[in-house]
Amino acid sequence: MDNRITYQQDTTKGANPLENLPVLPQTGKLNIERSQTIPFMPIAPRDTTEQKTDTVEASSRPAPPTREQLRYWWWQREKKLLVGDSRYMLPRGEIELASSLKMENQGFRLPVRRINRENYDWLTLLLMVVLVLLALVRTAWDKYMGSLFHSTVNYSTSSRIFQEKNSSVLQGAFWLDVLFYLVFSVFVFQLLDYFRIDLPWKKNYQYLFSLALVLVYFSAKKMVYRLMGILIEKKSETGEFLFNMDNFNRVTGLVLFPVVTVIAFYPFSSVLLPIAIGLFVFISFYLLLLSRGFIILLKKQFSIFYLFLYFCTLEFLPLVLLYKILVVQVSGY
Repeated sequence: MDNRITYQQDTTKGANPLENLPVLPQTGKLNIERSQTIPFMPIAPRDTTEQKTDTVEASSRPAPPTREQLRYWWWQREKKLLVGDSRYMLPRGEIELASSLKMENQGFRLPVRRINRENYDWLTLLLMVVLVLLALVRTAWDKYMGSLFHSTVNYSTSSRIFQEKNSSVLQGAFWLDVLFYLVFSVFVFQLLDYFRIDLPWKKNYQYLFSLALVLVYFSAKKMVYRLMGILIEKKSETGEFLFNMDNFNRVTGLVLFPVVTVIAFYPFSSVLLPIAIGLFVFISFYLLLLSRGFIILLKKQFSIFYLFLYFCTLEFLPLVLLYKILVVQVSGY
């Protein structure tokens, strides 16, 4: 390998580039004899402007920031994001809001909906008694209640129940009769209150008057029917018709029970809608009863004259009188 020396420092003649000088292979030193002269080769002068430019550029470059400087810069930048002089928003308790409303701590209260009408505690107790009675009948005589509803639309079912008349049916029928008289009396009392028919008694006595009126009306009606059946020698036909009338009354009491309950606790001032529903229920079952009476009496070869006498005297005439009384009371009010 041929070693080349590109630079030699000479104190007498300056810096001279040396090329192609022999080198001893053992020592790696130049093989220059004392008598050998080295030719002088002038060095081209270096451009001082380039050297000054490099020096100026090197000196003009900013030094990289230290860790302390970076931390300081981050801290200054973070100060712009602070709220005041704190990293967190401080509560301002010195601000007081003045209110003209005084709120009193009255404890925990449930929402209350006021009823715009007068309510009666005795009526609530009476409806609870009726509900217990209904649950008793529903538990003990479930099959009888199903047959009872079916008998209102099916004459053969009604005829079968009329012919059986076992003790269990009679017991269930008795309690359903009690339920009908209680519920229908409540409905009559509510009708009197709605039509503003004022009676010279308190409300609880007005209900007792309605109950007595219902009992007397239906008892007298049955008595007259039986008396006329004896007179015209149609006791069996009259008995079957009265049995169907009792069945329709029992079903009417069951259907009217939720209606009178709604009327008693109706949240609005006008109870026209539930009153209309109750009247519709009563009139519908009454018309079904009249149609059942026509079917029974026509199948039994009943005279048309007696049929007309029955229904005009015992059904239509009392209703006309009742309507006349109500119209006179309302118009007078």
